[in-house]
This record gives sequence, structure tokens and C-alpha cells, in this order.
Amino acid sequence: MERVLTGVNGLDELIEGGYVKNSVVLITGKTGTGKTLFSSSFLYQGYLSGEPGVYITTEETEEDVVLDVQSTFSAWDFTKAVEEGMIKIISLRPSLMETENVDMNKFLKLYIYSLVEKARSAVESMNAKRVVIDSVSMVELFLKDPYVARVGLALLIDELKRMKVTSVLTSTIEEGSERLSGSGIIEFLVDGVLKLDFVPVTEEFQRTLVIRKMRRTNHSTLIHPFRITSFGIEVLKPEEIDKEFKI
Repeated sequence: MERVLTGVNGLDELIEGGYVKNSVVLITGKTGTGKTLFSSSFLYQGYLSGEPGVYITTEETEEDVVLDVQSTFSAWDFTKAVEEGMIKIISLRPSLMETENVDMNKFLKLYIYSLVEKARSAVESMNAKRVVIDSVSMVELFLKDPYVARVGLALLIDELKRMKVTSVLTSTIEEGSERLSGSGIIEFLVDGVLKLDFVPVTEEFQRTLVIRKMRRTNHSTLIHPFRITSFGIEVLKPEEIDKEFKI
């Protein structure tokens, strides 16, 4: 089974060497858990491996994405990767509109097709191997009918697979929700799910990840603490946990 490196130090060994090539993986969690940093790590690993990548943001501008990632991972050359054309960032935010007389199903269909075509055009122009959509939560906000939601999200995932790229999607979980995504649907359609969280440890909160699902993979089912450094994300080894969490 061919694998694609995740760009997160310590994660690949938990999933038999990386994401399955040409699969679609969901990175989900509440606000501030590190979803954007995980997905940008995936693209930066592609840059280091000579694999171009496309980053589609549905909530930020292109400039904000670069500034956010570069300021967090200051030891990286993320800005250089963008300038060299190895990482292409596309902002595709829905426009403000009056919703009273709008057919939301039609709007959703057009938005998804626009997202797919932007991704396909970029993939073909740069021979990209990796795609990130950060996040699908913007799409999920329009999904009121469960049937339409499932069809629309399935269309997006199917089109990504047709492009022969390995894809990472992000979704935000609302506070207090037991779902794994905003819609509670996409987690059933993707090939893998990484759930990020904050957990209280002693007097502090620490970030953790759980591999909730990874098809065709014998993966860890434990809770794994991780830290964010200027050099990237590191999943802690057992011997590092006591020291990091000050237990």
C-alpha cells in the first residue's frame, strides 16, 4: 500500500507510514486545536518531497494563510514554497448575499462545482499531488437537507479522488457537539479522520489527537498528545509525555 508522508513528526508511524495515496482525510476539531497547522504541514512536507500542493481556503485570504503559517512555523520556508509555485493558495470564500429568495441547493451545487474546478485547474497546471480544503465547514453551513448534504459532500470527495491527489479536508466541531464535523455526515464519507482536541492536564490544557478512522490501515487507537513548535508539529513519544505535561 503506497503511503504519503503527513509532515507531522511522529504521526506517520501511527498509521503505517502515512496517509494512503489518493485518499481523502478529514482533520477535525474545535476552534484553535490546530487543524490549519496540520493541513499546512501536509503541504509543506510535499514541498520538501518535491510534490506540489494546492491549498484552498474558504474562510481566509491568501495573504493571511501565508502569514499565519509562517509566523507559527518560523523555521520553515513556507513563504518561499509559495513564491516558488510549489504551494498554490486559493481563497474561495462565498460572497455575501440575500438569502430570502435564494435556492440554497442550487447555490451549494454551484459553490461545490466552483471549488472543484478551481482545485482541478490548479492541480493540472502545476501537476499537484496534494490538495487541502480548509475548511468544509463553510459548505456544511448551507447543508440543511441530510440527503442534499450527503450528495454534495460525496460529489466533492469523488472529484478529489478522480484528480489522483491525496487530500486533506478540515472541519470545525461546535462546542458541546458530539459530532465529528459540522454536518455529522462527512466523517462517514472520507477515508480517514483525525480528531484534534484540548484536554485538561493538571492545571493546563494540552493538545491531543486521536485517529478515529483510517481505511486500509492498522492504526493506533490511543490518545496522543502533541506540541506545536517553530519547526513543526510533534506527536509526543511516551517517554516525553510526563515531562511535557509536568505530571
